[in-house]
Amino acid sequence: MSAALITLLHLEAVLPALAVLAPYDEELRRAAAGTGDFSVVLMTRGVPARCRLTFSAAGSITAAEASPSGALRLWFPSPGQFLRTMAQKPACVLPLGGWTALRYVSRFSAAGRRLDELLRDPKPSPALFAFGNLAVGLAGAAALLRYKPDARRQLAGFGEGVVTFACPALPAPLWIDTGTLQWGAGLAPRATLAELVFNDLETLLAELSHRLDALAALGGGELRIRGHLLLAERLGLVLTEVGHLLNPPVSLPPPLS
Repeated sequence: MSAALITLLHLEAVLPALAVLAPYDEELRRAAAGTGDFSVVLMTRGVPARCRLTFSAAGSITAAEASPSGALRLWFPSPGQFLRTMAQKPACVLPLGGWTALRYVSRFSAAGRRLDELLRDPKPSPALFAFGNLAVGLAGAAALLRYKPDARRQLAGFGEGVVTFACPALPAPLWIDTGTLQWGAGLAPRATLAELVFNDLETLLAELSHRLDALAALGGGELRIRGHLLLAERLGLVLTEVGHLLNPPVSLPPPLS
């Protein structure tokens, strides 16, 4: 398993989930709030992706494609050092610019801890757990399709367009564009090739934990797929790969003989 690939997924999928979840979680906004606005850019040697986030004084969080002026630029000398930081362990990180914003780093760290809580434990807020993990999965799928030719080939021949994911329990639908490799929450930016609708939160949580019997769910109406069924199926394989990279299965010891 490549530390560089996992770092890329954190930069392009996990951390951007801060911007997706902040409008719906008061505790996350409180963690991100402070006396002023600031921006942070995270970079890692050997990884082509960068994460750019802006925190407002009120606690809103936005992601941007370009580095804002005066942003705190944090550079990690290796993927391993970056992943140590994500695991809340001591790591080497160098501020390359925006030093006046260093005083705001505690807000970024506090928001990161709240994000970890929302993504790891479904008990406090099952809907936000599902919403956040699905957003991370779609963002991670976009990253794999962008940087891994093998992943992109899985979708070859199905055309390019938007695949949407919806559930009444979620605060907004989520979508991914297999052509532009953009993703987001809310209304799809163009006509859809496939739509996946989960009838209830329990069905979506079962899908996210790989416990869902898709055929039974389709037959029972808990899951509805409209449009290009094979495209949705192949995209599901990419989402599964993202999940295994970010949350590798636990290796159990062999049984005692």
